[in-house]
Amino acid sequence: MRMIFKLFLCFFLVQSYAQNTSSNLLVRSTVGVSGSSRNVKIQNRNYIVQQSIGQSSVIGTFAIGDLSVRQGFIQPNVFAKIKDEKILMNLDVVIYPNPFLKSISLLFNEEVKDKVAVEIYDMLGRLIFSNSYPPSQDVNVILDDFAVANYILKIQANNKRIVKKILKKQ
Repeated sequence: MRMIFKLFLCFFLVQSYAQNTSSNLLVRSTVGVSGSSRNVKIQNRNYIVQQSIGQSSVIGTFAIGDLSVRQGFIQPNVFAKIKDEKILMNLDVVIYPNPFLKSISLLFNEEVKDKVAVEIYDMLGRLIFSNSYPPSQDVNVILDDFAVANYILKIQANNKRIVKKILKKQ
């Protein structure tokens, strides 16, 4: 009976997203019995169907190089929206203070020759701030209207980038 339920759930989730025009979709589900992932191809579209144990929170986070693994439940794939394989991830910049109150400062340890592009995403991967600054070794980014929360900061300059987590505090 549980296997039939799992198959029905997977089929329903895949079919509900079949109208999407994207060639690769990530469908996430939570079930209380077990967890698994499957690659499914329907009408020349690739789908990744994932299900996890009904864990209510992360029980461990591990980092290996550029890979971050969170054990416990399926996380939104935020970095897939932010990532750009064409731009190197080695921009040398100090971001302070973190956590911040009203603004963050970016102090570059290399000569900045191009404009500085700053984007901030919420933890669901939605772009909530975007601005470009003229080339400078020290850039101040005003964020005083942000709510108290975790954010993902993406900085691009000199055809390089860096992605860091920042926290707005009270």
